[in-house]
Amino acid sequence: MQDLHSVAYFLNLGQQQEIQELEQFARTGQLVIAISNLLHQLQYERGLSNRFLGSAGLRCQQELQQQWHSSNEQLALFHKALANLLPEHGQHAFPARWFRRLGYALHSLERLPQLRQDVEQLKFNTTVAIKAYSEMIQSLLAVVFEAAGNAADEITARILVAMFNLMQGKELAGQERACGAAGFSAHEFDPGLRQRLTQLIDRQDRCFHIFTDYASDEALSAWEQVQRGEFQLEFERLRRLALTAGPQSLAAADYDVRWFICCSERLDAIKYVEEVLETQLLSHSQQRILAVREAALSPDQQGHDLQRGAFDDVPSFALYVSHSQSAGHESDHTLSGPDDDMVHNVSKPVVELIEAQGQRLKSLNDELDAARTELHERKLIDRAKRELIQRRQMSEQEAYALLRSMAMNQNRRLVDVAAGLLSMTELL
Repeated sequence: MQDLHSVAYFLNLGQQQEIQELEQFARTGQLVIAISNLLHQLQYERGLSNRFLGSAGLRCQQELQQQWHSSNEQLALFHKALANLLPEHGQHAFPARWFRRLGYALHSLERLPQLRQDVEQLKFNTTVAIKAYSEMIQSLLAVVFEAAGNAADEITARILVAMFNLMQGKELAGQERACGAAGFSAHEFDPGLRQRLTQLIDRQDRCFHIFTDYASDEALSAWEQVQRGEFQLEFERLRRLALTAGPQSLAAADYDVRWFICCSERLDAIKYVEEVLETQLLSHSQQRILAVREAALSPDQQGHDLQRGAFDDVPSFALYVSHSQSAGHESDHTLSGPDDDMVHNVSKPVVELIEAQGQRLKSLNDELDAARTELHERKLIDRAKRELIQRRQMSEQEAYALLRSMAMNQNRRLVDVAAGLLSMTELL
């Protein structure tokens, strides 16, 4: 039996625990992927439900029933991934809040059969259906959010933060598809629905902007393909119609079909970017597990683990070393208290660690300030574009081009021109 007081015993326990934690987080990644796929199907189901309700049951009944089957298949895969994380299987290392989030998500999913029955029987309108589906989807997104907060390392955290914001933006895009499907099916967009669409567009832009800040080069390359998709021009034209056109213009063509197809192509393209991030998440998790297992077999690993044990995740306390020591004369009390001079008595590795932490915090604060400023300026520019789109019936590209032209002609920053335009519209 191994000595419980030996160095090797505790280092071995640490290695085993680290491997178990990494394997568990890999299983969490599998659950995140299952949630992503389930959300995609529920978003599609929500859009079809609103086309069905918006047409008073005249359209999409067969498509909707087929979609229920597809959603159920993904729901079964979600439950299978969840089974690998149940406490009775030995997976305990999750905060209580994560389990509460998960419990609420499961409770929301239990309402799905009744929701479908109410849709089929036309018991409520599109607004109620959008709200019901969206609450269910948000409960699942909250589980992904908690997973991001429990990331095992910086790279994993960045992947999950990028994934969460992309999924959140995609959900808002799905709500936009559902709202547009309702309006085009009814051949009318009332002021409340148009206001809702404008809000969804603004919130999407913010989520996608945060995604681009955290995404890898490969994910950003996939995102550029979304921006250049063949559906993009038609999507912008239909979005402009939804925001500006009257009932007579909307009744002239099958805009609901074209809108749904166009938005679905956009959501499928965004889903592909999600899959790029999913692949990176699984690959990074497996690489970390393999690296820890290989390191455990290395003869030099014990010394490395001792060094990690000394300085990994050092808590916020200071280590003092007595200045009364001199070469060749060791004091009887090698550790002293806070009465000693902190500048001279803190051990060099700890000083370096504290200085490095301070630099990282300062750099992080600077980045956050810059991000807040950029987000505020982007919001002003997006609001100015929305005003131009609604008032002049422009496309988003045309509105942006006009703002940029005004900025160049006036030798002003784009954000200053946007702020001036918004100030003028508030006076009208």
